[in-house]
Amino acid sequence: MIRSVTTFILLLLFVPAFSQELPGLKVTIKSAVLNETRNVQVYLPYTSKPGRQQFPVIYVLDGESLYWPTIGAMRFMNYSSSLPQAPEAIIVSIPNTKRERDMPVPQDASYEKNAGTFLRFLSEELVPQINARYPVSGLNILIGHSQGGLFATYAGVERPNLFRFILAMDAPMTINKALLDVFTQKMDKTCGIYYFSAESLYGWGSDFKMLKQCDSYGQIRIEAENHESMPYKGIYEGLKFLFREHIPAMADIDIGEIRAYYERLSEKLNTRYAVPAKLLLARTVNAISRSDKPAALALINYYEQEYGTTPRSSALHARANAISKGPDERVRFYLAQESPTEDAIKPYLGKWRGILKVPGGTDTPIAWEIKKVNGRYVMDSRIMDQFNSKSDFLTVTRNNELAWGRKHQAGGIYLSLGTLSKDGQTLSGTENLIGVEMPVGAPAFKVNSFEFRKVGE
Repeated sequence: MIRSVTTFILLLLFVPAFSQELPGLKVTIKSAVLNETRNVQVYLPYTSKPGRQQFPVIYVLDGESLYWPTIGAMRFMNYSSSLPQAPEAIIVSIPNTKRERDMPVPQDASYEKNAGTFLRFLSEELVPQINARYPVSGLNILIGHSQGGLFATYAGVERPNLFRFILAMDAPMTINKALLDVFTQKMDKTCGIYYFSAESLYGWGSDFKMLKQCDSYGQIRIEAENHESMPYKGIYEGLKFLFREHIPAMADIDIGEIRAYYERLSEKLNTRYAVPAKLLLARTVNAISRSDKPAALALINYYEQEYGTTPRSSALHARANAISKGPDERVRFYLAQESPTEDAIKPYLGKWRGILKVPGGTDTPIAWEIKKVNGRYVMDSRIMDQFNSKSDFLTVTRNNELAWGRKHQAGGIYLSLGTLSKDGQTLSGTENLIGVEMPVGAPAFKVNSFEFRKVGE
């Protein structure tokens, strides 16, 4: 214990700082609580402008070292994938003036008194001023590293309605057992906050016993990093966990279900959690590609209601209005099929291997086996001996064909229909992509053919 405390004190001497020009707006607060003037830096999302859109606020302790990594993580999570991993957010950097006073080391006998004063500054002065100046949603996230992570934990248990999301990185939770017991007791009583602990040298370790009973708590070990270098990975991993509900897991839900999902999330987090703009646009494209005109119009109309008319939305609106035929009903038919009976599936059980022939492309070796998973039969395939794929549907048709396939990301399905040879040792047939209109200029999908041989029981 003495060695760990000594190490922790030495590490405090090496808190990095950046002197380069910072992005965002400088805000000055004359604090009556701290009896000093504090400067914070406020980063606004790219899309922030007058209107209905509101944003969560990420408060970053030790802002001189964690502000840039937080901005980088949020930019990546928002703009580097087709669907964002997190909402756009306002980021508030809180640099230190007297770090030991505001965020004491865990062995400080007056920890709660000093930390309580700094928490009053945040809750009574900083947060209200940010709320008054900017379009906030009411969801606040607090990020801290080392003794900043310890303070973030303290703030989360003391003000759970103020800071619903807590990201604590390498917080020295176990150095002061009395303080550890206080945190454990308070976090054990409620799962009301979302809490993530990224750990390298410090953290909860095996003492984070509340983890099993609260799915809103998370913990990860950051390998191959030290106490000073781990925050870069920790920030991303933590934000990914805290915002894991940002996009619904089900891809093929309609606008009513999408809105209901975010209404439930808003109620759960006591905030206004808007349907992400990128999600609405992506689902509109999917609806257009499967010729579902009502769904496409409902999605794009809601997008324009929430975010206004843009060149992108106008183009999608025109494409939706131009749809002249309905969706391919075979998609719904196959996805709704019951799992086959044991007698019906019996001829297809065993291990199979063969080739999927792709016109104008590369022939693909595939090995597969039908397994029962959660009461349903599923085709488990090994493709090119490199990656696995499981079927989204599998049935035996009235014509004694084996029908299986998987969902296409645009809303259709890959449909395979195979006929068994008389000796039951060969399955041959075709694979087609149905229910999807290919984008303008894209080549049409060419029907693939396959032949599989049974190689084992």
